[in-house]
Amino acid sequence: MAGSGIGYAAAYFFFRYVPEFIAHQFRVSVPPGVFPGFAVVVLGVLTYSGYRLWKRRGGFYGYHESSLYHDLGEDSGGGSAMDFYAHRVTGPAYVLGQLFACGPLLALRAVFYFRNVIPAESGLEERLAQVLEDLRGRKKWLGFRDCPDDRKEILLLARMRKIDFSAVKGEARFRAWS
Repeated sequence: MAGSGIGYAAAYFFFRYVPEFIAHQFRVSVPPGVFPGFAVVVLGVLTYSGYRLWKRRGGFYGYHESSLYHDLGEDSGGGSAMDFYAHRVTGPAYVLGQLFACGPLLALRAVFYFRNVIPAESGLEERLAQVLEDLRGRKKWLGFRDCPDDRKEILLLARMRKIDFSAVKGEARFRAWS
């Protein structure tokens, strides 16, 4: 959540003060409140964009995977020089893009982790270990009909990725790793 706050703060301050600085340099008169409002709108767009990226199981990516990366070739000196100077622009743009994306992406990741926290109950760890050993002993795919009293523990083991869990044909099937 702290990283998300840093990303949102960086985006707000960037889109709040950089357009104001540019308008001031061009001596453009803008009513007060326009730039803070613009920054809030951009934060909304960033949040929506981050949500869509997160839903597609996307997220942070490397510079070489981004659309800002280019390779003009090292065949000639001109290509290498142009590549060097172009990376001086696209490199910082990539860093800012990742910094602004970390606001919504880290917030959604934190919400996902908090929602998947396993509850603290007395004896739960022992029950999970017992059910896991029982499933390992059976060495085959099972359904909830085979283990009617262990439904909660099986779902928690699946959430912890301690067992294989599948619902391909509409019926949940599971087995323990050996």
